[in-house]
Amino acid sequence: MEKIKLYIDEDLTDRLAVSLRSRGYDVVSAHEVNMRGKTDKEQLEYATKHNRVILTRNIKHFVNLQRDYYKRKLSHKGIVVTNYLPFKELIRRTTKFLNENRLP
Repeated sequence: MEKIKLYIDEDLTDRLAVSLRSRGYDVVSAHEVNMRGKTDKEQLEYATKHNRVILTRNIKHFVNLQRDYYKRKLSHKGIVVTNYLPFKELIRRTTKFLNENRLP
């Protein structure tokens, strides 16, 4: 089982990536890898290409993308959706997720 590498969608602050990296997690944000302004499909393709789970607040579009991937028998490392949370709570929940989950 491997540790999750996280890719943070552009709808979340890049401060999240910086904070999580300072705690030892493998995290990058769309802001840091020149993916700002790209479509949700392109965001998921980037995460997939780089073997990363994507964290987003955009449930509507990513549910549809997941359905499309399923129909086309495509795979990705995962989509994690969060709601709008205060920054400290977002850090706490994301850290808990990363500590408690692994990829097969």
